[in-house]
Amino acid sequence: MKVFQHRKNNKIRKWCFTMSLDLTLQQRQQLSQSQIQSLEILAMDSIELNQLLKNEYLENPMMEHNGDTSENSYSEPLTSYYEPSGGAYTSTDDEDRRSRDFSAPKENTLEEYLLSQLDMKLYSHQEWKLFIYLIGCLDDSGFFTMPVKEVAEKNSVSVDFVKQCLYTLQQLEPYGIFSPGLQESLLHQLDALDINSEVLTQMILYHLNDMAEGKISNISRSLHIPTTEVRKNIEIITRLNPRPLSGFSSGTNSYIIPDIIFEKEADNWTIRLNDSWVGNYSLNDYYLKMMNSSSDTELISYFKEKLRRVQFILNSIEQRRQTILSIAEIILDIQRDFFENNAPLIPMTMSDVAKRAGIHTSTVSRAVKGKYLQYTGGSLFLKNLFASSVSSHDNADITPMVVKQFIKEFIESENKKKPYSDQALVKLLAEQNVHVSRRAIAKYREELGIKGSFDRRVI
Repeated sequence: MKVFQHRKNNKIRKWCFTMSLDLTLQQRQQLSQSQIQSLEILAMDSIELNQLLKNEYLENPMMEHNGDTSENSYSEPLTSYYEPSGGAYTSTDDEDRRSRDFSAPKENTLEEYLLSQLDMKLYSHQEWKLFIYLIGCLDDSGFFTMPVKEVAEKNSVSVDFVKQCLYTLQQLEPYGIFSPGLQESLLHQLDALDINSEVLTQMILYHLNDMAEGKISNISRSLHIPTTEVRKNIEIITRLNPRPLSGFSSGTNSYIIPDIIFEKEADNWTIRLNDSWVGNYSLNDYYLKMMNSSSDTELISYFKEKLRRVQFILNSIEQRRQTILSIAEIILDIQRDFFENNAPLIPMTMSDVAKRAGIHTSTVSRAVKGKYLQYTGGSLFLKNLFASSVSSHDNADITPMVVKQFIKEFIESENKKKPYSDQALVKLLAEQNVHVSRRAIAKYREELGIKGSFDRRVI
């Protein structure tokens, strides 16, 4: 009997241990997934974060876009549902290996790209000449807004001839190009994708402003369709390209949206995140009341899950804000002379910043990934502020940037008939108490786009 009881107790202990282990693993898995999602939000720049909120708004009925600021409308601020956490991000040693870099078509100009889709043999010299002219008339978005009559007069051709050429160009990729405006471009993209929907057409023609302001109910009442269908159609429309030329290099200036802004007044610096748009979102009061008053357990469970999702996103965004601001403060403290006096950067690694912030190095890496900083001297890529020190005779802190500046100055002042070899540059740097290898010199020189001594030689 005792033997049987002992075996039974062992089975119970084994079963309890297994259940406990399974529960622990599940908790760890959930925690890990939560951390991963939170770290992904940390790595987002402001544009990506804005898109995340837009997508969540389309899918989550508990989230509302607070575009209507009229006195009759009511929305509860999301900030009231924050669950602030004092802890910083936690992370493993695994680095994020996924790249978010997108490149425009390589050397191809817009003109080359568009004309490459046409067979030159099928068109007259006059048509081809007008194609080139019309491409040059596109605005930055890819729309053609110039009056057809004016084009005809300037090119000494008929209006019908211009319309014919325009129609040909409108069939090219990217779809929606050469449209007179946004509405026509979106409709053309739907047509190219073979999406035929009267509701979508009506929404594009008459309700773009309502969509932008989040007035779902206005669209629902006007088109006599449920709000769920409105949201589904909005999702389809948001997948279209409002600027057909986005991603193409047109030879004009590129614009950077900074994520962090350093501002100086007198002797005081202020740091802020460029994310004021977050306040445009709120909780949907209607569904909140429904959740609190409903007796349908399934419905309550659904809304609670959606509410938890919103809370998680907002908590992660707030945590992201605090982490980035903390890192930015440390960067400003270390590199203050650079920001104030345009002095050379002081060697600063992500590990150095992580230690001062009390977080993991990989967290710093994610926090600065793909983000730009704006200060009185302009905008710069945040990651470019980090640099390891280069070995020097007196152990002075010298960054690769400083070494590159030395190399550039030496080569600019060299005898072009007897240019400095990489080994000669090593010796010249040693005279400045900077000791680097010939291989390092070659690397820095190539990064500067400077050829080797043989190719620089002038006979």
